[in-house]
Amino acid sequence: MTSKLLWMSFVLVAITSSITFSLQPDRQKVLLVSFDGFRWDYLYRVPTPHFHYIMKYGVHVKQVNNIFITKTYPNHYTLITGLFAESHGIVANEMFDPILNKSFSLDHMNVYDSEFWDEAMPIWITNQKAGHTTGAAMWPGADVQIHKSFPSYYMPYNESISFEDRVAKIIEWFTLKEPINLGLLYWEDPDDMGHHLGPDSPLMEPVISDIDSKLGYLIDMLKKAKLWNVVNLIITSDHGMTQCSEDRIIELDLYLDKDLYTLIDQSPVAAILPREGKFEEVYEALVHAHPNLTVYKKEEIPERWHYKYNSRIQPIIAVADEGWYILRNKSDDFLLGNHGYDNAFAEMHPIFLAHGPAFRKNFTKEVMNSTDLYPLLCHLLNITAPPHNGSLRNVQDLLSSATLRAVSYTQSTTVFRDTSKSREYEQGQPYAYFLGISLGSIIVIVFFVISIKHLIRSQIPAFSDMQSEIAQPLLQA
Repeated sequence: MTSKLLWMSFVLVAITSSITFSLQPDRQKVLLVSFDGFRWDYLYRVPTPHFHYIMKYGVHVKQVNNIFITKTYPNHYTLITGLFAESHGIVANEMFDPILNKSFSLDHMNVYDSEFWDEAMPIWITNQKAGHTTGAAMWPGADVQIHKSFPSYYMPYNESISFEDRVAKIIEWFTLKEPINLGLLYWEDPDDMGHHLGPDSPLMEPVISDIDSKLGYLIDMLKKAKLWNVVNLIITSDHGMTQCSEDRIIELDLYLDKDLYTLIDQSPVAAILPREGKFEEVYEALVHAHPNLTVYKKEEIPERWHYKYNSRIQPIIAVADEGWYILRNKSDDFLLGNHGYDNAFAEMHPIFLAHGPAFRKNFTKEVMNSTDLYPLLCHLLNITAPPHNGSLRNVQDLLSSATLRAVSYTQSTTVFRDTSKSREYEQGQPYAYFLGISLGSIIVIVFFVISIKHLIRSQIPAFSDMQSEIAQPLLQA
């Protein structure tokens, strides 16, 4: 009897463990890659076999609506926080905070000032608070101490470090004895060359081909490390690029005395801080200055941009039409390609492709928002998303049916606004997980009761059989 009970106990434990494990959400691994300034239509400009390989065996979104302003730092922070610029606080590449009385510029070390970044919580902090580890190779902001934390592993930004070396470090982190579950990888092109050449230049074609080759190298390295069918690879970018011309320049000095204001951020969205008492004079001088320049008081900025409820957004912003360039005068630096324009313009839109065990195969989606990436990442990593402006519901169709079954969720979308920002967020509760555990427990209990009853019956003679034996007469010799 003892051996049978031990055997049945072992079976029960195995069944219970199996049910519990099968209902646990998959522990997905994610590698997020950004090719800065990769415009959505570059995929078709020249042959891009590696990008199309991802599209064939994964998912592709045709139109990604990024955030205003369509600059590098605001959009990269959106990708890892799910927030609009007014909410996460990185409102431009060049900023002034009147409360902190501090400036922020990509050209200076003040970019590492934590106070500019602490208005939001990047995903590596949330991931690490959940007990996981993150590795970031040059991702904008990843080498800044945010909320007193860095990623578990990171490379201090150095533009001279090759793509191959960055990939090697990512592979190393994913193959540690205790590997990362989230990797972030950034590359500066085609943005750098797009600025210097202009996106319409034929010289951009080999640049795009080179990016495709780099993606091919990444795919090969993931396959060699036996990670290709394990890691969910997401390829995206922050913005597109548009062609500019020296025939389309708006010179502020022609309309406004430079002593009346400070130019905080430049083309194509000029952030203007008037001198004390000079607001109306500055505004009136610019509001009808040029037919290709639209000037807003801060409170008049269109709601669709989600770009007014933050102290770092200046009292006046002047927005150039697409392809137009704002300079103080023609002696300032001019670039043949630029971005930062209205995020409704197609040429500002980035790319989105993904491949891995969590995603469907050969599936194309029409549109998503860049803010939707964040809840998707949190879903894949099985971490609770703080309040954000995205929606998992908008991108759930990118996921395989098995992934959707692994973590069932409900969503409630709430909009709230305080004095400085507006956020929309969703909260997920894995009801299916708890329901599954409950049903599994009931099955185990029923099985246990039946098994015990069976054991008892197999060891103790039935009472009815004993009665029949007593009633029989003794055999006669």
